Amino acid sequence: MKFSNIRSLFYKGPFLFFTLVANTLYCQNQAASFSDLVQNFAAEYRALDIPRVDFDYRNYLREIPSVTEIEKREAFFGKYRQALHNMDNKQLAEEEQATLAHLRYQLDLHLERCALEKQIRSEGQFVIPNEGLNKAPHGKSLYGFFIRYATGVDIAPDEIFDFGMTEIRKIHREINAIRIRTGFQNDSAGWINYLNNSDFFLTERDSVVAGYEKIKNRVLAHLGTMFGQTPAEVPDIEFMTWPDAGPYTPPGIYLSEDDNAYGKAVFQFNFYGDRHNRRAMDWLFLHEAIPGHHFHRSVREGAPQSALNGLWFAGGTVEGWATYVEYFGEAMGLYRDDMAWLGKWEWDLVRSVRIVLSVGIHDRGWTKAEALAFWKANVPNQDDIAEREISRCTNWPAQVLTYKIGAKKIFDLRDEVERREGVQFDLKKFHTRFLSAGYVPLEVMAGVI
Repeated sequence: MKFSNIRSLFYKGPFLFFTLVANTLYCQNQAASFSDLVQNFAAEYRALDIPRVDFDYRNYLREIPSVTEIEKREAFFGKYRQALHNMDNKQLAEEEQATLAHLRYQLDLHLERCALEKQIRSEGQFVIPNEGLNKAPHGKSLYGFFIRYATGVDIAPDEIFDFGMTEIRKIHREINAIRIRTGFQNDSAGWINYLNNSDFFLTERDSVVAGYEKIKNRVLAHLGTMFGQTPAEVPDIEFMTWPDAGPYTPPGIYLSEDDNAYGKAVFQFNFYGDRHNRRAMDWLFLHEAIPGHHFHRSVREGAPQSALNGLWFAGGTVEGWATYVEYFGEAMGLYRDDMAWLGKWEWDLVRSVRIVLSVGIHDRGWTKAEALAFWKANVPNQDDIAEREISRCTNWPAQVLTYKIGAKKIFDLRDEVERREGVQFDLKKFHTRFLSAGYVPLEVMAGVI
């Protein structure tokens, strides 16, 4: 505030002047104390060396510490929750309000974890089941915790199950429409043979790399249709085969320059058996590279981050975003024929079936045989990965939910913001706000954007 303005306020009335000064100092002190609190929390949290929740529930159950250690952690999280109890977020800057919401969310989640772990410890010695959380002590409560921890969304298993079934039916309709258009309406065997035709598979590594380079250039040329960033602002990404990929290796993976030995961002594709599925290339690039993981990371790193950054992994935010953008292939210059769309729907079907399997196994107690029967009834022409996917759903209770549940929540957030802003809604600005917010849980993201 300019000195002349301060002097004018003083002449209008000393009480008004001193009230303004007091309020200003209070806000500054509140902001400063909150900043210190967050810094102290992050430092103490790292010093406690609390492991992240292992996606594999068997490892998680094995690593539950003693009651004494759990109570030590419980006291730590309780101390900070009490410190935040009377914190007035209106006195904080917008970025600090988001940090406050994030910290409160994590404190509540970790106190829930402590309470569950103490209950499990009270059971004494028990055999860790291999069939899923349904057979574990306090299994249903643990599954609910895993859902919230992995997805960042407070959603009940029954709602997840119903959503998965709805998605399966929708995708079946999309695939059937393509099947009809290609002339295989009444020819199931012919359809399967067609899908496995060698023409759909690239068998030269250089051809795969060239294909992804072409896709990258096309996506960058269309980037401005949905995003405020320019192609020049997107760091380059290199394509290479996934070393030691096998029959159960996923189709591709993104590694940032900090997560590999190459010193650059890379997209590794599965070239096991010297072949790569053409149908998967469009959606896979969107998910792993641009505007998926690689793009997400580049925008996030250009925005201010709080001291909480890096303490936890927001799976629903990260994988949800990468799945969300797969639906906009046409706007990105991709999905230009039925086969590209079919590739997108084939993998979307896998993800949707995994949703149902996760709830079936961990909440409803499905056996492996029941899970396999459900897979075979709903996922045609992909029996070769059934064992892999059912094992993944069994061992990692909620990780498989992060993709579709995360994307669903982002669509819900977008619809909510569009209703609120009406004609002022700007999709590019929405995307920038989302990406810049960082890797925070989606329930927190709702308050941020």
